[in-house]
Amino acid sequence: MSLLIAATILAAAFQGDATSGARDSGSRVTSGDASASLSQDAARAWLRLLDKGDWDASWRAAAGVFQSQITAAQWASTVQAVRGPLGAASSRVFQNVTRTSALPGVPAGDYEMIQFRTDFASKAGAIETITLARDGDGWKVAGYFIK
Repeated sequence: MSLLIAATILAAAFQGDATSGARDSGSRVTSGDASASLSQDAARAWLRLLDKGDWDASWRAAAGVFQSQITAAQWASTVQAVRGPLGAASSRVFQNVTRTSALPGVPAGDYEMIQFRTDFASKAGAIETITLARDGDGWKVAGYFIK
């Protein structure tokens, strides 16, 4: 099962090659880079909202580009339909982060795509991909893909 939720254009920029390394428009970061740590923290905090089923808070915490693609009600309906059958997350392991400054259909900026290997009660080995956009001093979720 795979599903793309919100900010389709953002995730589409990375689909297919997400685990294969650096892309022409970005760079892959796998070490203790401070910025990567901050974005990973932001992604994990947002994912905790999903894990708790707090759909409204996850929508409010997302980047403007995310919110412009889907209403809070649409998000809640869509994410419930996808995450509900998976059950509770039992583990989530960081896989990689890819940086880029250009994505199709959005303004140039600082973006990072982070992947986690997540085990859910009903699906082991899912890959969660979170695209983040730099927003001021921090990072906000601009897209979510689960496969």
